[in-house]
Amino acid sequence: MSSNWRSSETAQLYLNRHQIPVIWDIDTRALVRHIRSVGALRGVVATDGTATEQLIREAKGLPKMAGQELASRVSCNKAYSWDKGSIELASAPWTEQSASAGTQNESRRFRVAAYDYGIKQNILRMLIDHHCEVLVVPAQTSAEEVLGLGPDGVFLSNGPGDPEPVNYAVENIRNLIGKVPVFGICLGHQLCGLALGGKTFKLKFGHHGSNHPVQNLLTQKIEITAQNHGFCVDPESLPSSDVEITHINLNDHTNEGMRHKSLPLFSVQYHPEASPGPHDSHYLFTQFTDMMKEVRR
Repeated sequence: MSSNWRSSETAQLYLNRHQIPVIWDIDTRALVRHIRSVGALRGVVATDGTATEQLIREAKGLPKMAGQELASRVSCNKAYSWDKGSIELASAPWTEQSASAGTQNESRRFRVAAYDYGIKQNILRMLIDHHCEVLVVPAQTSAEEVLGLGPDGVFLSNGPGDPEPVNYAVENIRNLIGKVPVFGICLGHQLCGLALGGKTFKLKFGHHGSNHPVQNLLTQKIEITAQNHGFCVDPESLPSSDVEITHINLNDHTNEGMRHKSLPLFSVQYHPEASPGPHDSHYLFTQFTDMMKEVRR
């Protein structure tokens, strides 16, 4: 049964409409313990009575995530403008702020080119909230094309897959560094690490879901974050003369954020636009607009 006044249908009807499979009535604690012991696994959900042995063979035949370049497969096919701000959850029905919302005190808005490696709409909404005019571009758009748009800044989005095979993005970022402010989230953060000369590695079982504690080393604040990634930037591989680590994961001490010491580039591994608890998403997006403002001067 639906209990929230904003809901328009039950979860079961939603799942049926989108043909999304769901499993239940299993020992979830045992499943978690198993994954924690052996690492992330490939799996199959079946409802047609196929023999267990056959399903195991099918699961083992699925490609591993390591080595897969998926960003170009989920990216948009052509550039498009985005002009919707954050959703106002307190209203009924829901309303979205327009591109002009909250910009009365800004004499000129910031033009941002956002690379779509699998971008989340709430990131775009937050860019609008922070006085940005947003043009989303396909993952394989060249740095030259992006610079030709005359952006005040470039955003690098989240996305699926292994960052190391995304060579085109790494090369584009290298051609953008120092020419325009750059801000990356999740896969965008990992690609920044590679572009700066670092390396990435696959985590045993990744970071997924809510309530991941991350320490901002610049403010000494603890942020309660949302995360969804299976790869990580190796902080030891980054050139310490150029790169500063800004955030760390308090569960396993992995890299959650960094910035260039002299050029306008910074990134975070977690999803500030989706964090469930105390977090500093406003701080990060304001940092991006402040960088663009400084360069504009």
